[in-house]
Amino acid sequence: MPSTRRVKVLATALAIAVCTILYLLKHSSSQDFYSRTVAALDTKQVSDQEVAQKLQDIKDAAKAQEPVVPTTPQKPIAASSEDGKLIKMKVPAYAEEQDSEIPTIGKANDDARSVAGRKKMLKGGETKDLHLGKGVPMAVDKEKEKYPAGKTVEKEEKVESKEDHEVEMELNSILKKSPIIIFSKSYCPFSAKAKRILLEKYTIVPAPYVVELDTHLLGPGLQAALAKGTGRRTVPNVLVSGRSIGGGDDIEALDAGRGLIKKLKGMAGKRIMEAKLTEEQ
Repeated sequence: MPSTRRVKVLATALAIAVCTILYLLKHSSSQDFYSRTVAALDTKQVSDQEVAQKLQDIKDAAKAQEPVVPTTPQKPIAASSEDGKLIKMKVPAYAEEQDSEIPTIGKANDDARSVAGRKKMLKGGETKDLHLGKGVPMAVDKEKEKYPAGKTVEKEEKVESKEDHEVEMELNSILKKSPIIIFSKSYCPFSAKAKRILLEKYTIVPAPYVVELDTHLLGPGLQAALAKGTGRRTVPNVLVSGRSIGGGDDIEALDAGRGLIKKLKGMAGKRIMEAKLTEEQ
């Protein structure tokens, strides 16, 4: 039977052998992983270079296909301006070869304006082929007529003033007071006639609301707003649900024809709870 000392020596030697084998295996695996990683990075770098080269080739091909703009020398010409002074313009020589006529500016008595190229614009919206000598009708662009080429047209933006805003707010407030509004002037006989018919001859619930424009602080502004909104500037101006039904003569005609109540109810609907002749009470 071997001694204890020999057994310890053998165990130690065996342990050292196992550790050595494990170390060698681990080192070999790490070296193999490192080699594969380096190879992959080299392959990716080569691929990126190939892509960059292809992109450069595409750009070069596109530049080669770009059209060449003719660098024909430009010849100065003179044209008349609106104030009679000569102004200089530059026209390419190849345009002069296509049409020997030069456009003129500011001649009000010309029968036609020549256009560089093959056609000549005549009065009345027609064109004339300069090569064939035939007149060809052409639709005129109304937008170009309104805003001619070469002119700078500034569009005016209407800014609402403080007074306009106050008039708008006051008018909206008035229209909420009753379905029937009588815009009147205290000295006007036609206004007096309309008020007498609507306020005395008839019983209307809710009662018509009267606005005397000659005493109202915003009277002129309200009258201008009514003229713009209803097309009627004179007084009286009777509105039913915000729509004008006319003045004193119109109210009198509806009353004479027995159609006033029907008219009011037809336009105001359920907002008028009652409308009848006062004598019927």
